[in-house]
Amino acid sequence: MDMNFGQQMMDQARSNFVHDTASLDSLRRQGLENKDDQSALREAAKHFESIFMNQLLASMRKANAVFEADNPLNSQYTKFYQDMHDQQMSMELSKNGSLGLADLIVQQLSPQGTENYTPANLLPADSLATTLAQRQARTPAPTAETLAARIPALAIADDPNWKPESPEAFLERLAPYAQQAAERANVSPLTMLAQAALETGWGQHVIAKPDGQSSNNVFNIKADRRWQGDAASTRTVEYDGTVARTEQARFRAYGSVEESFADYVNFLQDNPRYQQALAVGRDAVRFAESLQDAGYATDPEYANKLKRIMNSDAMQAIRSQLGL
Repeated sequence: MDMNFGQQMMDQARSNFVHDTASLDSLRRQGLENKDDQSALREAAKHFESIFMNQLLASMRKANAVFEADNPLNSQYTKFYQDMHDQQMSMELSKNGSLGLADLIVQQLSPQGTENYTPANLLPADSLATTLAQRQARTPAPTAETLAARIPALAIADDPNWKPESPEAFLERLAPYAQQAAERANVSPLTMLAQAALETGWGQHVIAKPDGQSSNNVFNIKADRRWQGDAASTRTVEYDGTVARTEQARFRAYGSVEESFADYVNFLQDNPRYQQALAVGRDAVRFAESLQDAGYATDPEYANKLKRIMNSDAMQAIRSQLGL
């Protein structure tokens, strides 16, 4: 291979790598030397967008970390290369302007603004205050009542292909049903939401019926001989002590997620073995531990996984929104 060509390839790879500090130093010099040139501002905005994108990906990884505990590929080396991949992908997406955040930053910080946009620092003080007040009036903080009012009665059943774009979106959509069911059973809605998140992978893996429609079973309650309704079959992981094994099992299917929450309450109240769990149900942590002690799941880490979900950033956000 020609050495000059090889050096050019290395330089090109380095210039496109997210960890290249030389390009950041070059950007700094460009901004100092050409203060009226917006190219440096745009490049800086792209770098900020890549950082924001990387933080977004990192939050998504963290939210799903609870599901990786039993994965044999879950190692420090896998995470190292996964982080490198996410960082590089963030840089590439920012170059393509995927989020459009860089454009907004340039519009906001540019001394000239744009034809249809004036930077906030050039607006009169009274105009800026009025704009902020109007914006706050249009977007009040969500409450349990407003969340319930804007969620369709059939939730996922209205759209069997619905996939929540984030853990927060999943929790917001299910929160009203969790609160309603929790009041009926006198238990914590946080534990119920954590169970739904764990059992469905934040709504990404709800069991499908034979016709491809969603079973709306967010608690993965099995269809035993007492169940007379629709059912859906799938492979599931069960534990014999600490040894995991897979088996084919039948699960209950519902017409809506609301029915799933209602049947969950019936399932606990009609089974004597869950009476002790219901007795401590208002305590989210003790409720989770008692459910495992009563045999709700065979996974020996079931209660610990629920606790990690309840302590996740996504759950903290919905907790504050609903005043829990």
